[in-house]
Amino acid sequence: MKTLNKIFLSLGIATAALGFSSCVDDLDQTPTNPSAIGDVSDRIDGVFADLFFNFSTYGANGDSPVHDFDGGMASFQRAIFIAEEMPTDEACWLWDPGDYGNLNWGLVTPDLNCLVGFYSRLQINITLCNDFIRQVNSGAFNAPEEKKTNYVNQAKTLRALCYFYMISFYPNVPYSDEATMIGSLPEQRPRAEVFNIVTSELEQVVASYAKGSKPVYGYLGRDAAQALLAKFYLNAEAFTGTAQWGKAYTNAKEVIENLAVGGFKNSNGEDTGLVPSYQAVFGANNNKYALGNAGSGINEIIWTLPQDAVNLLSYSGATFMINAFAGTNGVSVTEAGKTPDYTSLNGVDWTFDPKANGCVSTSWYNSGDGWKCMVARKSFVRKFEWDDATMATSDDKRVALWCTSAQQFTAENPTLVGDDWGKNGYLPIKFSNWNFEDDGTLSATQPDGTVKQYGGDYPVIRLSEMYLTAAEAIMNGAPGSQAEALKYVNNVRERAGVAKWTSMSLQDVRDERCRELYTENTRRTDLIRYNQWCTGYSWEWKGGSASGANLPAYARNYPLPSRVMGSGFTQTPGY
Repeated sequence: MKTLNKIFLSLGIATAALGFSSCVDDLDQTPTNPSAIGDVSDRIDGVFADLFFNFSTYGANGDSPVHDFDGGMASFQRAIFIAEEMPTDEACWLWDPGDYGNLNWGLVTPDLNCLVGFYSRLQINITLCNDFIRQVNSGAFNAPEEKKTNYVNQAKTLRALCYFYMISFYPNVPYSDEATMIGSLPEQRPRAEVFNIVTSELEQVVASYAKGSKPVYGYLGRDAAQALLAKFYLNAEAFTGTAQWGKAYTNAKEVIENLAVGGFKNSNGEDTGLVPSYQAVFGANNNKYALGNAGSGINEIIWTLPQDAVNLLSYSGATFMINAFAGTNGVSVTEAGKTPDYTSLNGVDWTFDPKANGCVSTSWYNSGDGWKCMVARKSFVRKFEWDDATMATSDDKRVALWCTSAQQFTAENPTLVGDDWGKNGYLPIKFSNWNFEDDGTLSATQPDGTVKQYGGDYPVIRLSEMYLTAAEAIMNGAPGSQAEALKYVNNVRERAGVAKWTSMSLQDVRDERCRELYTENTRRTDLIRYNQWCTGYSWEWKGGSASGANLPAYARNYPLPSRVMGSGFTQTPGY
C-alpha cells in the first residue's frame, strides 16, 4: 500500500478532502498539508471524479481555490465566461465597473482583478490533471490497466480543454505536464508549440477509443476528445498561422456521423441528433440529452459540466447563467419608454405570477430574484431575424425566452452619457429552471421552487457546434461540398424554426454560429478567428466608444495577471 505524500487532489466528492489554500502569487503547486490524504491506492475512482468536480465548482468544501479571491469568479465555467464573453457583443457585466469596465470594452491591463480568476482556474485544473496522470503512471493506484488507461485519456482531454483557452488568451503559454514536478513553475512556450503538443496528444487519445464507444454520463470518451480536436483545428490559423480546415472538417464530420441519430428530423426526413426543442437543451433536466445518459437517446450535449441543485452548490454553471441575466438591468420601464406586460414571454402566456421589477417570473427562477448583472449589446440582438419594431414576432426558437420590448427586453436610452453600466442593454435569456419535454413543452414535473441553485447541466460542446464547425471549414476550403455545408447549417436553422437557406456566405455561417452558440464561451475566440476582434466589426462600447472603436493589435491577447509576474514570466507584448 502506497502513501501519496505529494498528491495534489482535493477529493471534494470522494471520501477525503484537501483544500486549495495556497496563494497563486508564486504559482505554488504544493498542497498545504501533503499528508492529509494518506493511502489512496484503492481510491482511483474518487480521485478521478475529483478532476471533474473541479470543472463544475470551486474547490474542496466549496471554498475558493485562489487566495483572497471570490470562489464564484474562479469556477471554471464562470471564469471562462468572463474572459471569453464579457468583452464581446454578447455580454456586458453591470457590477463593479471599476474592475470589469475595461474588460467589457476589450481594453484590459495586468492589474485587473478579473484576470486572476480564469488564469488561476486554468492553471489549477491543469495541475490537477498533471498530477493524476503522474500518479497513475507511477503505479500509485491499484486498478485494472484498462481503467487506468481510460482515466488517463480523460484527464488528458480535460487538460487539453484548459490549454485550448490558454492558447486562445496568451501568445506565450505557461505550460506544464505530468513531467513537470510539483513545486516547479510552468515553462512559457510559444502558442504554436503548445498547440502542436496538445493536438498531437488528443489525436492519440481519439485513436485509442473504439468508434461508437460511449462514456459514462458526465465523463468523456472519443466523441468529446474528437469534438475538442475539431475546435482546435478550426482555430489553427489564428493559433499557429497555418490553417488546418481539412482536419477541422474531418473530425467534426466523424462526430456528426456518430451522433446524428434520432432527435430532430430535417425537412428531408433525416435524423440530426439534435434535441427537437432548442429551449429544452438549456432546461433544468437537460442531462437527459447529454452523451452517456440513457434518458432520451438524444446525445446533443457531447461534453457537459454536471450540476446539482442540492448537492453541488455553486455560483457557476446554470446558476450563474440564469441569475446573471435575470431581473431588471437598471432602467425603469418609464425611462426605457416601455409599457410593461408581465403576463407573457415573447408573446407566449406562461400563466406564471409576474415579478414586480422585471420581465421574468418567480416561478421561472425559483429563487424569486436574479442578480441583475448581465446584459447583451444591440449589435448581437440584431443578428436575429425578426420584426425589429416589435421584437416579438420572430420565428426563431432561440429567442423564445427573451422578453419582448413591452416587457423591458430593451433598455436603450440614447440620452445616457457613457456606458452607465447596463442602462443600455438587452436581456437575451437562454437557460431556465424549467423541466422540458423533448418537444419543448413544459414537463408535468418541475424542480422544487424553494431551491436557490439550478440543476441544469452546462454544455461545453454540443453537436450543433460540430455542424457549424464542419460547415465553416468547408466554406474555407475543406474537402466537403457546398451542398453538404448548406445541409449542416440548415439542420441547425430548421431546429431553430427559421427558414432554410438555398445559398450562404462565410459571414452567414459566422452569424449563424453567433445565434446558435451565444453565451457558450465561444464568441471572443470566434471573432479573433474571423479577424473581426480588433478591427473589421464594431459593437456598442467596444474600445470604450459608444458606437464602437477598433482595438489595438496587442488586445488580441490578454496580459498575464500582475500576481504571477514575480515568477519570472515574460509579460504579453503590448502590456
